[in-house]
Amino acid sequence: MGRVRTVVARRRILGLLIGRDLKVKYSDSTLGYLWTVLEPLLMAVVYWFVFTKIFFRGGAARDPYIVFLLLGLLPWQWANAVLVGAPRAIAGEAKLVRSVDVPREIWVLRTVGSRYFEFVFAIPVVILFMIALQKGVNWHLVLVPVAMGLQWVALVGIALVLAPVTVMMTDVERLIRIVVRMLFYLCPVLYSQSRILDNPRIPEVVKQVYDYNPFTTILGLYRSGVYEMELPSFAVATKGTIVSVGVFVLGVWVFRRMEPAVLKEI
Repeated sequence: MGRVRTVVARRRILGLLIGRDLKVKYSDSTLGYLWTVLEPLLMAVVYWFVFTKIFFRGGAARDPYIVFLLLGLLPWQWANAVLVGAPRAIAGEAKLVRSVDVPREIWVLRTVGSRYFEFVFAIPVVILFMIALQKGVNWHLVLVPVAMGLQWVALVGIALVLAPVTVMMTDVERLIRIVVRMLFYLCPVLYSQSRILDNPRIPEVVKQVYDYNPFTTILGLYRSGVYEMELPSFAVATKGTIVSVGVFVLGVWVFRRMEPAVLKEI
């Protein structure tokens, strides 16, 4: 708890680091922050074209598909950016980590936070498509902040593990890039979770693993405000929440245990 209070007390530094990350990322770009919107939009258009004009998706997703797709793709891009960037959270700022007197967790929180704001900046894209396609919402929209909070917990936990482990084992960074590509298709980003959980051809053991995937719950909560049938069941939501909190606790423990060795290594 003392460490938490210290992080809260230094929140202004965290804000400055997040702001610096956002400015540096787009400083050499003509369009600047507009890329935060254009990148997910262009990717969504590509996937929409592939799965509506080239391949017949059947009942794999809800209509309008572009809205369904964006509601999964935007949170996933936040997660993808954190998973890819977390291994460099400490190793990439070695001099500052050694010399600046702030809790080292701040360097990890900065990675999650900067990508979170990119995610938030892109949300208007979904709203515009919903207005254009006349897609309404339901009361489950109040669960979106819950989904954001759960995603914060899961991503911070994962990043707290990856950041120190990568300093000690640099090959982890390459491995993570491969794992992230696999996870994209193993999470319900392009398709509805019901395609896995309600499919009689898929073994129960696979469904159980899918139940415990926190992104099954997180993406379902994001989409449930627009597509009511995407709301995860209580059992699935409970499992996803337990895993997210468990990953966070594991991340805190790993980070604290490895911190002395990491400081010596960098």
